[in-house]
Amino acid sequence: MKVFRTASFYLAFQGSVVIAWWITLMAYPSLRSVFALEPGSETSLLAFWFADLAFLGIGSLVAAYLAWREHEAMQPAMWFVTGAISYATIYTLSFAAMTDQGWLGVLLMLPAMLLSGVFATGLSMRMKMFRASSPSTEARYVLKTFLQIVVVWSVVLVVIPYLLSILEAKAGFPSFTFPLQKPISAALFLGFSSVGIYSAIVMSRIGKGTPLPLDHAIKLVVKGPYAWVRNPMAVSGIGQGLAVALFLGSGVVAVYALVGSAIWQFILRPLEETDLLARFGEPYREYQRAVKCWIPLSTPYRPMPDSGEEAEISTIVK
Repeated sequence: MKVFRTASFYLAFQGSVVIAWWITLMAYPSLRSVFALEPGSETSLLAFWFADLAFLGIGSLVAAYLAWREHEAMQPAMWFVTGAISYATIYTLSFAAMTDQGWLGVLLMLPAMLLSGVFATGLSMRMKMFRASSPSTEARYVLKTFLQIVVVWSVVLVVIPYLLSILEAKAGFPSFTFPLQKPISAALFLGFSSVGIYSAIVMSRIGKGTPLPLDHAIKLVVKGPYAWVRNPMAVSGIGQGLAVALFLGSGVVAVYALVGSAIWQFILRPLEETDLLARFGEPYREYQRAVKCWIPLSTPYRPMPDSGEEAEISTIVK
């Protein structure tokens, strides 16, 4: 699977950056003040060097090799690296909160913690993260979908961007402004949100399920927004994230939205498409060939007879 190669490339990059970062700090002591965790002292920063090199640097390179070989030891290695970087990130965050210093390091470590965790989770649960929705009424499907939207959007589009904007200010990054910033960003957010809500309704009513992989639809949906682009909810989510970044004037939140798109493109999408192909076979393959992942078609997709939305799971849903 391509996702194993992607994980390997990322982990190799992460390990190389950690090693290069420490070599740079040792070679150029003047840079240490930017990342120091307490005023007038480099002790707390330099105390990390051995653990970082051993667990994050070398550990990431070992995990990258195992992911490339698809070795059975890959999963524990990836979780080891994820645990190490998560501990270091949270510890550094707590330290920075006490001293109000070293925020740049925290800001740089958070994406690494997120990506390591997503790769470890996705590759560990690739056979278990997709589960068909239980038979129910259309109203119940729609209700579950909207509850998911409320929870996910609140966390992903409100709580996390707000916290990132605070970290951004603490790290000394300036915000940006432009004329009509608030109205333009609000209009973009409403537009992308409308696409997401419409897609969710179509998924619930036609697909008989929800957009959540653990409660996914049992029918292949190729109508509504799905007739124009394969992943309308992903397009909606990235657009919403960038609209929030514009509203806050935050470059860090914009990067957060783009990291989200990379996670979807290189980790979640390959896993989901492998599952869809296994469940729906040729109808999905035909749809996949005809409809692009991110760029909408000029005219809506029309499935061949007896394919598309008529395709259902042929196995018994447990």
